[in-house]
Amino acid sequence: MNIGEFARLGGITTRMLRHYDALGLLVPAHVDPLTSRRSYDLAQLPTLNRLLALKGLGLRLDEIGPLLSEGVDPAELHGMLRLREAELERQVRRQRHTLDRVRARLRLIDQETQLTVETKHLEPITLAALSADALDASRQQTGAVVQTLFDQVIDRMEAASADRTTPIARYQSHPPSNEGTSTRPQPDDGTGTGPQADAGAPGAAVRVVAGYALSGDPVPGLESYTLPPTEVAAVIHRGPMNAISTAYQELARWADSTGRAPGTFSWREYYLEAAGDDQSDWIIEVQLEI
Repeated sequence: MNIGEFARLGGITTRMLRHYDALGLLVPAHVDPLTSRRSYDLAQLPTLNRLLALKGLGLRLDEIGPLLSEGVDPAELHGMLRLREAELERQVRRQRHTLDRVRARLRLIDQETQLTVETKHLEPITLAALSADALDASRQQTGAVVQTLFDQVIDRMEAASADRTTPIARYQSHPPSNEGTSTRPQPDDGTGTGPQADAGAPGAAVRVVAGYALSGDPVPGLESYTLPPTEVAAVIHRGPMNAISTAYQELARWADSTGRAPGTFSWREYYLEAAGDDQSDWIIEVQLEI
């Protein structure tokens, strides 16, 4: 086939084919001695595919030549591409997290005088996580549980050299066992971080899940926990965790004003900036699943 037809099948330009020919990476099957027109065989497509795959891995053309001449095993190439795919996914996840942080900063500017509730759709996300029950929805209980879970998750991810991006905690109230009680979307008396159990529901537990967006294979010792797609109402909190009840209260008021309270709710905390012991500049998006 002529160079144009071969370029179309390969998904590249004729200019690139001429460039590869000049470098000796992919020489035409035939060159007309009178017109210098290049012709290629269909059997050369696997070589072109390997060349483009190796280029996509970030290799220079002078590095690709020896690999092509030696022959690249398909299984080996597949493994290399899978590693590259995982690295690109990590880059996309980090960039998305950075974008979320920038958006959060913009919202903080917009809500300097008053917290603003934003509603949005969240796609499903799989976490490398651990879960445990808190005895109740108080800050003392849920805060201790989520801190312990994150400490364990971080240790296991570091041991596995796993990428840690997008930390999320989810709080899901278990329906109270005794009839006639409910769980309302409001913090306790100034110290809560999640839905507060009614006084008539003693011992009502909160399921806490804490982890990071899963990148690549499952992490040994951690659960692969998929958060379902959902609509959320969200508020940005800036500052220490012991003051986060303001964000929960704003979401509780919003839920009540839109006819969504009382009921059993699930909450998420998306930690946009939460590094170090100084919590004064921490930025957390508190999300109420609606």
